[in-house]
Amino acid sequence: MNEFRDNLLARIEQAEEAVRLAAERQDAYAAEVHGADLANLRRLAAEHGVK
Repeated sequence: MNEFRDNLLARIEQAEEAVRLAAERQDAYAAEVHGADLANLRRLAAEHGVK
């Protein structure tokens, strides 16, 4: 379970960075796409009790 948790947290961190970079570039489409990915990852984390 630690590998799952660690991988999920790493993916969340990557998605957060992608959203931040897209916002800096004023790329609304990329920010929306990465934001949706981030929301899904956070939902998955919540479902599995990963904080």
